Amino acid sequence: MTAVVQVSEQYVQPFQELIESFPKQALKLTVIKNDLNEEITKRIAEIKSGQIITKPLKESTQLRDKYVQH
Repeated sequence: MTAVVQVSEQYVQPFQELIESFPKQALKLTVIKNDLNEEITKRIAEIKSGQIITKPLKESTQLRDKYVQH
């Protein structure tokens, strides 16, 4: 079974203790640290700092023709 569980900040510690109470082979835990807002903020900062090179949409005529209605 696979489940996604969101834990409120105030319950992180009790949740971690609960998870640790299970035998190690019982669970496979993948922690997702960044939520969507954090990822978007990170990407915007990378673009503004020049770490990621972007191409203006007006230069991408194929994309513009496909998605922008005239």
